[in-house]
Amino acid sequence: MKQRILIAILALTSFSIVSCNKDYLDTSSPSEFTSDLVFTSPTYTDYAVTGIYALLTQDQMYSARLSLNYATNSDIEIVGADANSYKENTNRGLSNYLGTPDNNSISREWTLIYKMIERANLCIDGIKKSPVMSTADSTKMKAYLGEALTLRALAYFELVKNWGDVPYKAEPTKFDLSNVYLPVTDRDTIYDNIIADLLEAEKYVPWVKQGNYTSVERVTKGFIKGLTARIALFRGGYSIRNKPGFPTERGSDWRKYYQLANQKCSEVMQQGVHQLNNNYIDVWKKLCRLELDGTFNENLFEVAHGLGRSGEMGYSIGIRFYTNAKYGFGNNANVVNTTAYYFYMFDAKDIRRDNTIAYYTYSNSAGDVKEIFQTNPLSYNFAKWDQRFMGEKWSALNKAAQGKFGYGINWAVMRYSDILLMFAETENALNGAPTAAAKLALKQVRRRAFIEADRPAKVEAYVDALNSESAFFNAIVDERAFEFGGEAIRKYDLIRWNLLTAKIQKQRDDFKKMLAGTAPYDALPKFLFYKYETNNEILEKSTINFYTDRGAVDIAGFTRIPWLSGSTAANITSYIERIDLFSSGLNSAGVENRHLYPIPNSVISESQGTLKNGYNF
Repeated sequence: MKQRILIAILALTSFSIVSCNKDYLDTSSPSEFTSDLVFTSPTYTDYAVTGIYALLTQDQMYSARLSLNYATNSDIEIVGADANSYKENTNRGLSNYLGTPDNNSISREWTLIYKMIERANLCIDGIKKSPVMSTADSTKMKAYLGEALTLRALAYFELVKNWGDVPYKAEPTKFDLSNVYLPVTDRDTIYDNIIADLLEAEKYVPWVKQGNYTSVERVTKGFIKGLTARIALFRGGYSIRNKPGFPTERGSDWRKYYQLANQKCSEVMQQGVHQLNNNYIDVWKKLCRLELDGTFNENLFEVAHGLGRSGEMGYSIGIRFYTNAKYGFGNNANVVNTTAYYFYMFDAKDIRRDNTIAYYTYSNSAGDVKEIFQTNPLSYNFAKWDQRFMGEKWSALNKAAQGKFGYGINWAVMRYSDILLMFAETENALNGAPTAAAKLALKQVRRRAFIEADRPAKVEAYVDALNSESAFFNAIVDERAFEFGGEAIRKYDLIRWNLLTAKIQKQRDDFKKMLAGTAPYDALPKFLFYKYETNNEILEKSTINFYTDRGAVDIAGFTRIPWLSGSTAANITSYIERIDLFSSGLNSAGVENRHLYPIPNSVISESQGTLKNGYNF
């Protein structure tokens, strides 16, 4: 798929898909193809559809912005900031819910997403009108149609998640521009339309490893069903509405959409093509090594980035490496952080904790390269993206680099664990209590999070005790936090559950309790003691006393550092200031839960009066 995208990009620069008819376009050249010609050829159609995929790899899409910047802040993901930077009219301001209509970032994202929609509309229209649809190649063309429908649905889903009600256009731009200057469409209507598109698309596109669909770098049936489920949960979930008082309301007839989500997840589970990788960290090692998992196919769809060309995973999110001789160019632009609060949300025995949270950085000392304990509890990083996992080809580039380059790590849009947890959530909600099937799905996710000796207590007994709808729902809320940290899921989960404001406030309150040493965190140590493994590079993590008080006196062989309530008064004051600044725009301008972004001023000014901002922007 990576090579296919490169070929398509080159091809798309040498011909244009023209949907208008004007005299000066009547004369074509060998390097210019009309849509009538493109969609009479399955090969050219493939190139055109790949041109939609190519936009997914841009910075404004899943190379950086949608996957990283737009998905913060939540109660577990934050963008680092202080009193001087938290409201900058950049991605920091956006992450803290302080975006303004004149922010240049949101105009770039908005424009690129609509560019993707226009490419999809051209393909959908061209394929549907193609004479090939009535030939022996119709199966292949229908599959391309299914891909284009899915990618358009994905684009609109991102728009609605981030902006709410937006202009909706399901046809190519007309030459007279009569379908360009459109008012917004209610998001529930958009959701219904794209769900219908996905239900059509799944009829045409095969499961992964069938026909030409050899990998999850291309849309396949499992992802289409999973995306249908995800969108259905948003359709039946909560969001702030652009009406008087700006209420946060649930979509109508939520049970209908939860039933659809349940059905689609069940279909993926029953097919058996996608499974959980037995080893949680192996999912991330394969992604970082730029390898596809052809055994389990846990990732239902990956955006195919290219080494040296695209992808900020590992650079703007991941363990922070400062430039050093051993690993090369540093990861100095880390923008997605997490906190000690998230660390302590995990069960101490949960394998995912240390594979998700990096409480250390890598030094830039020429002769002493090693993990350095991060004493600032608000500056932890996500460990899923680790330069040490990456291969020799990447390493050679990194050691020679003098500046930023594309890491090439694919972005996993959806994993199979999401299918299991969406299924469990909907089973519980629809039946008023967790069913045996719901509990089994939750157990599957938790089993690989604990070693075999811990599973009787941490998996079987834990899940079996969840017998009420509320208890099971709260467990799902927690489990999705443990499973998907840093994966652009948590913020949007909290929105659809109407828990965003409450969970962010709990983060603030609990973090302050940690700093004060009050219940339920009164047993946490005031000092941590750590040492290194024999190689003097890797922290001996099993001996760090995160949960045990070892006093305040030095211990031979260990380094002692102040921790949380043992921090200096100045540091505690600074930490409290920062935790209050994070997400501080969520309840501002007289609007509660203002999680949506404003429509860019540039778009409004070009809309010929059809668009305006709400939510007191």
